[in-house]
Amino acid sequence: CNSIQEYDETEKGIIMSAYNKVIHKVRQEQSMITVIKNRYLASVEFKKQAEEWLNRRPDINNLLLIKKTVKSLKAQLRWKLVEKNNFEEEKLTYLVQKWFPELPLLYPEAGILNFMNSGGLLTYSLERDLLDAEPMKELSTKRPLVCSEIQGHKVLLKGYSVDVSSEAKVIERVAKYHRAWDQQKERSGLLQLLFLLFCKSDPLVYLMVPYYPGASLGALQADTPLTLEEALKVMKGVAQGLQTLHGANIVHGSLHGNNVFAVNRKQGILGDFDFTKSEEQRAAGNTMVVGTLSLVSPELKMGQPASPASDMYAYGCLLFWLCIQNQEFSTKEDGTPEVDVVVMDDKVKSLLLNLFCCNRLTAEQVLRHDCFLVVDAVLVSPQPGEEYKPCEEHDSEKTDGEKNVIN
Repeated sequence: CNSIQEYDETEKGIIMSAYNKVIHKVRQEQSMITVIKNRYLASVEFKKQAEEWLNRRPDINNLLLIKKTVKSLKAQLRWKLVEKNNFEEEKLTYLVQKWFPELPLLYPEAGILNFMNSGGLLTYSLERDLLDAEPMKELSTKRPLVCSEIQGHKVLLKGYSVDVSSEAKVIERVAKYHRAWDQQKERSGLLQLLFLLFCKSDPLVYLMVPYYPGASLGALQADTPLTLEEALKVMKGVAQGLQTLHGANIVHGSLHGNNVFAVNRKQGILGDFDFTKSEEQRAAGNTMVVGTLSLVSPELKMGQPASPASDMYAYGCLLFWLCIQNQEFSTKEDGTPEVDVVVMDDKVKSLLLNLFCCNRLTAEQVLRHDCFLVVDAVLVSPQPGEEYKPCEEHDSEKTDGEKNVIN
């Protein structure tokens, strides 16, 4: 009986083992069938999508969005590194000024002296090659000009060719302009200088400034001209910029339609100038014209040096150009516009007469003129006891038959 019982148990074990193996095999085959089925369905879906892709243009917006996001993150990372390095340069400058004046001599490779001389603008941590910049040939044919984006704001990089002898002069002029802006910052009426940087791939120094696309007077007047109220608001800001420069003993010398910006058609900002050139060189440039009206003052044409008065003459010409629109006008023998023969606001005409005469108004006096009293802009407090003396006009006669139309 025991033998029979043992035999039965052994037989049952063999049967169970065979059953388990069969079940295992069945499950393996089921699993394989499921894999084959899924692959078949995937291939059918792929074939369906492939047919759709072949029959229509694929949508790459998602890929472009990813590319743009990655590009933006990389730019933010680079900018954070620049900010970190600039902070270190500022700390070094503080140490030099406060405790260790010998540091620039001990470590000239650190560029501490150049950073200090530039007013904190010159940086070696930011390079032109690190920025994703697009050429802007339509804005300038004289020098490299590229556009980039930093922290969501568009900037322009203007390239200047410098050598060892001219580099120090450029840095000095840039620093002087920057110090003038820094006194009042956004209320200065001047275009802010952001950075001065170098490029390893070419012997250029780049000046970084904010970019206001389509906001120059030249662009606006060609598209949608400013109204009189808008023009006065803008030109009051420009007068503020000239007052800031003249107060720092800086002659602009390059005031023209492409170098004055009307941000949002109401905020006037005076642009910077070519820091590789002197005031006389800038004033003699072929950009000193709007339409057919020359912005060069009579004394500059006679060979006299550029001065705040010649800046104010160019300022008056720009205001005249904005106010007369397409009216015809005449000029005197010295090129000064005939104001009396055109139709315009009496207060503006009075201001222009005092800008085209021998004893011209200063920028501060312009800011206090009657035609600007109702303009929402930065007001300048008059100096005690300062009065403006009426001036005499040029006694030159207007040229016979000389008629100009500003487009």
